[in-house]
Amino acid sequence: MYMANHAGRFRRTPLFALLLAAGMFLFAAGGAPVAQAQESRVITFDEALRIALDRNIQVKQSGNNIELNARDVFQRRMDFLPSFSMSTSGSRGSGFAQDQAGRNIQFTNQNLSGSLSGQINLFDGFANIASLRQSQHVLQASELEYDQTRQTVAFDVANNFLLYVNGEQLVVIQQENLESQRQLLAQIEEFVNVGSRPISDLYQQQAETAQAELNVLTSERDAELSKARLIQVLQLDPRDEYEFVAPRYEDIPVVPQDYDLQELFDIAFASRDDLAAQEARIRAAQQGIRMAKSAYWPSVGLGGSFRSNYTPNDPMNRSFADQLEGNRGNSLGFTISYPIFNNFSRRTQVQQAEVQYRNAMLEMESLRQNAALQVRQGYLEYEAARKSLEVSETQVLAAERALEASQNRYNVGASTLVELSQAQAQYVAAVSNRVQAQYNFLFQSKLVDFFVGRLDLSTPLFD
Repeated sequence: MYMANHAGRFRRTPLFALLLAAGMFLFAAGGAPVAQAQESRVITFDEALRIALDRNIQVKQSGNNIELNARDVFQRRMDFLPSFSMSTSGSRGSGFAQDQAGRNIQFTNQNLSGSLSGQINLFDGFANIASLRQSQHVLQASELEYDQTRQTVAFDVANNFLLYVNGEQLVVIQQENLESQRQLLAQIEEFVNVGSRPISDLYQQQAETAQAELNVLTSERDAELSKARLIQVLQLDPRDEYEFVAPRYEDIPVVPQDYDLQELFDIAFASRDDLAAQEARIRAAQQGIRMAKSAYWPSVGLGGSFRSNYTPNDPMNRSFADQLEGNRGNSLGFTISYPIFNNFSRRTQVQQAEVQYRNAMLEMESLRQNAALQVRQGYLEYEAARKSLEVSETQVLAAERALEASQNRYNVGASTLVELSQAQAQYVAAVSNRVQAQYNFLFQSKLVDFFVGRLDLSTPLFD
């Protein structure tokens, strides 16, 4: 009778009720106690995501590339404006000369001159326009790459966070199993003492309890390793202590969806940032060809200058202002140039630009192929995860009933301890599989969104 009560108590543990609700849990604080020299920092999933996006090196580098390319766009715009330059020069010289009487006299000359010039490009074969558009396309590609990098980092954080929470739940499962094995060991000792069970049952149960203790240690080690990987992903100080808290399951409704594979392909081709970024690179490569071909056109420029000078040895003894006014000069003109032969450099530049364009097109083809494979893989894994979740629920229910029946039979002597141990092991395995199936389903549902390019970081990842 005591054994039957123990079976009911094992099935009604808070863990089992929690696991039947499985999904994203507040992971239990009942894991192996860890001595802490300082208070742990509590980090929620949303905070972990913010930390990763703020500290990730790839995200920072991608943001720097946007700033760099934005400055390049600004410079290309400024190339349309005229340029001005100012220059001054001064000289002082001395020598000897003969006067009308044939005497040698020493003289000193001093001169100060200045000029202001400006020029503007009137026509360069549309190279300046192509250069501006190319830089704009490169900027657009870098912005899309930045979004893609942030999505990749967010997805990596979500994956590692779920792995850690899953590991914590498995620790709780193994601890509950160990407690159950210890209770069963105490009951068998009573049975052996009164002679209703052979001593071999006691030895066997002692071995099962020891194995349960080992399983607890193994699960705790795996959970700590998952925690270390999460700390690494977030680039936190590994010397500090952290407590990661997952979103509440009640706040994350999990509703299986029926996806159409062809529709997922269409969404991915239209929404993925990496494909859009490559399209921008292709447009930039097209402008590169246009820039190279501009060398076949003549270039036309307009320029002008203003100049004047001053010398202390002015024969008319004019003042500084009078000399600047009297010695001034200006010019205005335009130039037309056309290279007749430049060692085939124009042709080479055009061919190089065309090769870059073809490579960009090949890269786009490769990216589309890779995107399609990822979408197909994500779809198949999602369907498998959904079926596994359904099967795991059935397995838990069947394993619970099998454990109850086996324990009742063992209580009345109709079955052996081996059969009871097997039923209990199957039940623990079913519960563990249920937890893993739940987390895997959540992960695969986000994996589909990631592969089709609709992972929106402006909203919570799990809402």
